[in-house]
Amino acid sequence: MPQKITDKLIECLIEAASYIAILLICIAAYLMLSYTELNELREEQRQDLFAARSEIAAKIQQSFSNKHLISRSVSAAFTINPDITQDEFYAFGEAINVEDPSIDTIAIVNGTIVTHLYSTLSMENLLGRDLAERPEQLLELEKVRQEGSTRLSGPTWLLREYSGFVMRQPVSTKSTDGDGPENTDIVSLVFSTEAFLDELGLDRFSERYDIGLSVESETQSRQPVYGNLATLNDAQAISTLPILGTVWNLALIPRETPSLIPSRESRILTLLLIGGVLAMMLTRYLHVLRRRNRRAAHHIKTALDTAPSGFVLFDANDRIELFNDRFAELLGDAASSVHRGASRESLLRATLRHNIFKIPIDDEEGWVKEQLQRLTVRGERNTAALSDGTWLQILEHTTSSGGRVMILNDITETLQSRERAKVAEQRLNDAIDALPVGFWLFDANDRLVLFNTVASEKFEGVNRDLAMGRPIEDLVRRRVEISKLVLVQGKPVDDYKLITQTLQDETSQIEVRYSEGRWFRYYTRRTSEGGLVMFRVEITDLREQQRQIEASNTELRAALRKRDEAEQRLQAVADMTSEWYWEQDAEMRLTHISEGFSRAMLVDRKDNIGKTRAEIFGPLPTTAETPFGEMVQKMIAQEPFRDIIFSHSFTPDTIKWVRMSGKPLYSPEGLFTGYIGMAADVTPLYQALREAKQADEAKTQFLNMISHELRTPLTAVLGFNSFLANHTKLPSHNALRESLSSGDEATIRTALEQFEKDIGQFTGRIQAAGTQLKALIDDMLDLARIEANNLRLNLGCVESAAVASSVIEQTQTLASEKGLEIKFDLIDALIYADETRFRQILTNLLGNAYKFTDEGLVEVRSSLQNDMVVFEVQDFGIGISKEMQNQIFDRFAQAKDGTDRRNNGVGLGLAICKDLIAAQNGWIKVKSEIGTGTTMSFALPLWCSKA
Repeated sequence: MPQKITDKLIECLIEAASYIAILLICIAAYLMLSYTELNELREEQRQDLFAARSEIAAKIQQSFSNKHLISRSVSAAFTINPDITQDEFYAFGEAINVEDPSIDTIAIVNGTIVTHLYSTLSMENLLGRDLAERPEQLLELEKVRQEGSTRLSGPTWLLREYSGFVMRQPVSTKSTDGDGPENTDIVSLVFSTEAFLDELGLDRFSERYDIGLSVESETQSRQPVYGNLATLNDAQAISTLPILGTVWNLALIPRETPSLIPSRESRILTLLLIGGVLAMMLTRYLHVLRRRNRRAAHHIKTALDTAPSGFVLFDANDRIELFNDRFAELLGDAASSVHRGASRESLLRATLRHNIFKIPIDDEEGWVKEQLQRLTVRGERNTAALSDGTWLQILEHTTSSGGRVMILNDITETLQSRERAKVAEQRLNDAIDALPVGFWLFDANDRLVLFNTVASEKFEGVNRDLAMGRPIEDLVRRRVEISKLVLVQGKPVDDYKLITQTLQDETSQIEVRYSEGRWFRYYTRRTSEGGLVMFRVEITDLREQQRQIEASNTELRAALRKRDEAEQRLQAVADMTSEWYWEQDAEMRLTHISEGFSRAMLVDRKDNIGKTRAEIFGPLPTTAETPFGEMVQKMIAQEPFRDIIFSHSFTPDTIKWVRMSGKPLYSPEGLFTGYIGMAADVTPLYQALREAKQADEAKTQFLNMISHELRTPLTAVLGFNSFLANHTKLPSHNALRESLSSGDEATIRTALEQFEKDIGQFTGRIQAAGTQLKALIDDMLDLARIEANNLRLNLGCVESAAVASSVIEQTQTLASEKGLEIKFDLIDALIYADETRFRQILTNLLGNAYKFTDEGLVEVRSSLQNDMVVFEVQDFGIGISKEMQNQIFDRFAQAKDGTDRRNNGVGLGLAICKDLIAAQNGWIKVKSEIGTGTTMSFALPLWCSKA
């Protein structure tokens, strides 16, 4: 009783210690997970800060890149047209403001004077202002001229009395008289600090971060742009951005320190609570199992005592831990040595003392030593004969703890029954060996269990003897490998799996031929127990008789079959290839053409068989000047020819290019009998070569056209500019000087008016040439944007009638110069389009109508068709040919018929119009006749509230 209380107390202490250990593990896991979660939050905050700083830095660089590009565009435009008026410059500035609304002022400074100005604010007191009044700006102007590069200054207090930035871009221009040195003007882009910061969108980040943004340069100390400098000093990482002579510093500091989120903390506690409860439940379950195992061990001991076999369990030191009563009973007189704790050695010596084994052991000490040193193999089986005539089967197993289990079974009756069965089996084997045919017996699993001497005969290629337990599939596979032919139901089969499946049927019969011409027939039958019996009978003599009967007929059929197969192969090759072969007689008359000719030339080959070359191709050439003539002359000379290429129309309106080779044929007597040859259709190759040549010609035409279009206005600019540069040589100038000498006021006024008229004509021609160059460059830029898929459209509601009327009014001068009349009939409809591009399309179409109409009328109409507004521009000019109507919308295309190079342009206008209209979900088409006129129609979507 005290021992049971002690055991129970120990069990309770062990169970309590396990629960305490689980509780400590849960606390440690909570601390570790909380620390890991906090680190993850810190890392997420760091990644978010880095992403926000990178995004702001990218926006700063993108903003200044866009403004730098705009300043260069203004400089380029001013370089091209230095005489631009204030109104033109203001219109140009409005277009730039559409691209970048943050730019509120654009100015051109000549020396220190503001000569041109665009501003979204009031321009009062700014145009013509002398910047020398502001020393700090004067210093920046001088640095820009000295360095010759774009500079950025700010934030500074601007003329408009607000803080902002100024981007200055130098631009070189010639003096108006053309003799003086180049002037360096400055293009200034002004934008406020507030607009710049709105563009960056820093307010979106200010809720989470303290932001510090500053700028500094060689002439300017660090100035805060956003936030304060303390943020830059306290930040762990600062992004430095060099931009146009300035250095921008950007820093972000999180406003909040990361802390464990309550929801995540509660989740961790919940998971740990669940895990702890489950662990305690599992521990409780394991303790219950341990107590059950103790009870089960007691039950096992009881069961072992009732078992018919002897059982004994040795520990790792070979001492008895457990045994049953049957084990002691089987040891007979040595049973007294069996008790718990007894060593295996003492047990072995007790069996020797009582002569338990039937066979005496001479060297007892050696035997004991051998048994103790022998390593027990898991599942080892041994038998032993006892002196009382009993046979024991000894089963030994090793345990995981290093011990061993020994089971003793009484197999005396089993061995006696086995001996009687062996005698009966021997009698059956003797009877089967006496059979004159091969015999195999397989069990229900189709494994070999019996065969006779005839069945074990080895054929050529068999290297090993038959073995019991060999599967029938393995046996069949080997027989198929060494056989020459296997017939199943009279049909050859080489798949051993199919042959095996046939033999495994209820009944089957197959025939096999081995080396040396030996034939065997195999029969199989299923037994009542599911086994398989197979017999083999030699039928070599029977097969030899059959072979001799069929030999003569087989040879004849084989010869006929080979002839037919050869003819079929030749015809199959001729039918599949895209080429064709031909034959002709000595008179150049075609006697055969393969089917490939019909497929390639789209004519029936039978229509040409029997015709001479002259009947097919017409009169034959008498010289070898052409490739076809060369081929005809070689045929006349009975010479071979190879790869001669010529063209011919086998069908109306279709020209085919043919490559032909031929070889003369001669009879055994040496007489010429005709030609045999091959031919192929090479038209696709020639078409590809012709298209490549056309593309090269188009490229050359484009280069010539561009050089002409650029050279013409440049020649006008240079020519009339030379008149202005040498105005003293003009007749009107000389007349003016002479009138000044005479002192006659009327004469002086007349001469001055003539001189001013000449100067006005020259400057007007230069202005027109510059406008032409600008239009050409604008077209090329639009084309580049379209091809780069970078075209920006500002789609919205547009009053089509008002815009069209405005364009007609603006182009009225062009019509008046040629004496043309303009009529228009416009409906008051709203369209969904980009107003600027809509104006550009109408201007291009009206320009073309004026350009190609020498007299008469130009009409502009609009109408409503379903959900589209259709616009028509009709002229009564020279018209466009039908051939060119499919090409006028291509790049660099101009109508040939009725048009010559006196009309300016490189053929980009209609191509750009087509792309602009397509980008706005519209369409364009043309209707024209030579000498009657042209109607260009295009449609744009009708505006609706859902557009």
